[in-house]
Amino acid sequence: MIELIKKHISSLIAVISSIGVIGSGFYAYGMFENRLVQLETREYVITQEVDLEPVYNKIETAKDLFREKLSESNRVWNTDSARITDNISNNKTNIEVLKKEVELLKLKIEEIELENSNPLAR
Repeated sequence: MIELIKKHISSLIAVISSIGVIGSGFYAYGMFENRLVQLETREYVITQEVDLEPVYNKIETAKDLFREKLSESNRVWNTDSARITDNISNNKTNIEVLKKEVELLKLKIEEIELENSNPLAR
């Protein structure tokens, strides 16, 4: 009978300790949730000032460098576009000259054909 009581008491202790562990877990979870709610509702005020002057100086330096590179590339572009425009103009002139030469050659060929076709001109 004592063995039976020991067995029941040990089972009862195991059940009570399991309930205690589960209860402790719920308690810890509740405390954690409570801390989160407190952190979420708190208002934060930042009083530290940050000196951004070096950052602004670097930005201005980068802007100046960019403007310089941009103006240099525009200068190159303008030079290239002027050269291309001159080349186009020269090519147009050369094409017109070649057209006139072809026209002249066609007229000469026609003249030669007429001379060869006339039996009296031989």
